[in-house]
Amino acid sequence: MAQPTSDSSSLARHVASLYPLARMLTGPEAADALVERVYERAAEVPPPQRPADEQAWLFRLLIDVRTEDRASGGSGPAADAEASFTDDAFRQSVATQTAERMLPVAFAACSVQERFVLAVDVLSEPSAQVLAAALDTTVADARSVRDNARSALRASLRDVLTGPERMLVDVALPDEALRELLRDLVAERFQPPPPALDARVSEVLDAAQARRAETEEASPSASESGVVASLLGRGRDTLRSWATSRAALVVLLVLVFVGSGLAGLSYFSSPGPASQNVVELSVRRSSGLETALRTESASEAAAFIRRTWNRRLAVPGLEGASLQGVGRLSVEGAGEIPALLYGDDETGTQIVAYAYNYALVDRLGDRARLPRELRTELAANDTPLARQRSGRGVVLWRHQDEIFVMVAPDTDAEALRSRLRL
Repeated sequence: MAQPTSDSSSLARHVASLYPLARMLTGPEAADALVERVYERAAEVPPPQRPADEQAWLFRLLIDVRTEDRASGGSGPAADAEASFTDDAFRQSVATQTAERMLPVAFAACSVQERFVLAVDVLSEPSAQVLAAALDTTVADARSVRDNARSALRASLRDVLTGPERMLVDVALPDEALRELLRDLVAERFQPPPPALDARVSEVLDAAQARRAETEEASPSASESGVVASLLGRGRDTLRSWATSRAALVVLLVLVFVGSGLAGLSYFSSPGPASQNVVELSVRRSSGLETALRTESASEAAAFIRRTWNRRLAVPGLEGASLQGVGRLSVEGAGEIPALLYGDDETGTQIVAYAYNYALVDRLGDRARLPRELRTELAANDTPLARQRSGRGVVLWRHQDEIFVMVAPDTDAEALRSRLRL
């Protein structure tokens, strides 16, 4: 076999430097082909005409070939520079690794109902039809339940991540990749069934088949059919009453077990009496709040909150209103909730922005819950949420672990949201 010339060897020694760059640009699947095209381009240039710094030249060719590939694919050269977080193979890989590491915690944080729906979702195809049959509902309703469970898992995953990891998972982890990770988790943690269970199930089925065979053999002859029909006619109501009572007792025992052991696995039952949530508490206590510090300086207010509650808050601006100070709301058994106080420049009314966080919400318990639906909605929306409550405009938003609830009397919630400056 012919030995490579010194010129060829000189260029080939840079493969180890080119390959990782190609992988970062295109991902592992297309990296080999990109490097080959770079060397095809380089081989067209006679050795005397090549730049002295061959490595830098090959790097430049790598960028040129990649840009041409993107252009021929219809995205244009400009798209090569940070086209999309979602399209970046390296970001997707790191986002997937991060999600895989924290997925058990996020999955455990979901409710039993949500975990059940998510497991059906990844173990069945097509999941919506199977889930509809399992829940005895329509495909449309099952799809809604499934989508809510998926959102809850995303929100839980976001809760256990911080900083760049959270950002990467938010924007660079495809839904299908998350489902694959969850499928692997379910298989690892909950499968396979114990061998003894297979044997017991087979015994149950065999016994049932044997009972059916005995019943068929003992069925009455034609001459006896009249007598049997008469007996059945007289006993039908009694048997139906007995069966109904027996079934009711079984259902009652199942409900008692499920209610005590799993906190209820019914997806469509009527909810129990709702306890107060953070919005209701904020609206109800928004007047007569104790003032802890009077100041018009956002930095001074932030420093006071940091010293008093060991919380680092970004003080929001509010168009048409002036910061007046910091308030505190005392909740028995749960400590204090810091609040920012604003004065409406036009009406003179007080606007309050309560600063909750997840640790504080945990301490509040039923005094002021953060419902799963609201938690999911906050995690899924980058813009503040607007609510109207008891004639007050309410705006909610989340910044990392901080949850703000702003309440303004006699104000439209949408108008209040438009005035917010974050």
